[in-house]
Amino acid sequence: MLKLTSNIHHIHDVFLHRTFMAGNEKALTTLLVSLLLLTLLPMPSTAQGLPGSISMECSDDPVMDVKPGEYEDETVECTVTNDGSILAESVEISHEWDGVFISMSISEDSFTLEPDESQDFTVTFVGEARLDSEISNEFTITATVTAWGPIPVEGTPLSNVANHSGEITVNKYGQVTLDIPDTSSRNMKTSDEVSITFQVDNDGNAVDTIEIRINNADELEALGFVIQSGAFLSARDVQPDGVSEQLEFIIRAPSDAAEEIRKTIVIEASSTNDDSSDIVDFDLIVEAKQDSAGLGAGLSEVSTDDLALYGAIAGGVLFVIFLLIIIGRVSKRTSKNKTAKETTEEPAIEIEDDDEFDFDLDFDDDEFLADDLDSMLDDL
Repeated sequence: MLKLTSNIHHIHDVFLHRTFMAGNEKALTTLLVSLLLLTLLPMPSTAQGLPGSISMECSDDPVMDVKPGEYEDETVECTVTNDGSILAESVEISHEWDGVFISMSISEDSFTLEPDESQDFTVTFVGEARLDSEISNEFTITATVTAWGPIPVEGTPLSNVANHSGEITVNKYGQVTLDIPDTSSRNMKTSDEVSITFQVDNDGNAVDTIEIRINNADELEALGFVIQSGAFLSARDVQPDGVSEQLEFIIRAPSDAAEEIRKTIVIEASSTNDDSSDIVDFDLIVEAKQDSAGLGAGLSEVSTDDLALYGAIAGGVLFVIFLLIIIGRVSKRTSKNKTAKETTEEPAIEIEDDDEFDFDLDFDDDEFLADDLDSMLDDL
């Protein structure tokens, strides 16, 4: 075995000598034919490959993250190995690429490998933020043996080639904006309904389904609010740089409020492409319900003009009743005084029927005492 290896190296030295000592085309042709015959000779069992053998391995296909604030260039790491065990190899690296929005470059395009030696190189892809997620490009990396030692073999059957093909894609991302035109506090009365209208903007790089929810719906319902529209809405298939149709949440205030109710409503819009979201919040204010028990409840349903009319009528009735009571008291006392005088001084006087209701009241009479009026008022 050692003898065979020695013979191979001897033949190699002879070929090199002939190549550089003879300057004619015939010598070069002889050299190439001899090298071809050399590849057909039986190799020792310890040999790892024929002269000119080459292999290449590369990492997984790249996926470019283009979300604003998170963008980074993508790389592919490759390793080229001289699988031969006899001759050094000169290797050139080339690539095929038709990308427009993304560029491709290689860290090293040529190097020399001794038998069983490996060499690493990096392929870099450069793009920019906000690239569309539909962009993708295929690429091919080629390692070509251009020489065996000082012997050029590029373009001949002795030139070995290793290829790696892949594809770079752009990762989709979500970026949403919750657009509520009016974020001021909503002032409500008990049982009032309020409509919260809004749209969502898709600022991402792919078609997105955007979900909108009231995050604290349970807290609002515990206070008596009723979310009639439901606490979850969805804007489907919103295009990149597009805006959804108009959506709305409809909320009814509690039917009773002993005191003012003030609660913040929290609305969140989130992308289904990733975990990005946007939150808007503002207050819902419900004024306290006035006590409407007893007379107040009836009066609250009557207009101001009606109240004035009813008050005037009631006052007139009370005045008439009061006047009749006073007249009756005065009439009764006058009758008693006249009866007493008739008994002691003069005969009874006949009262004509026409004067039956004619009361002769003399408030200056000494017998009509001031305290009598006071006593009558006390009886009332």
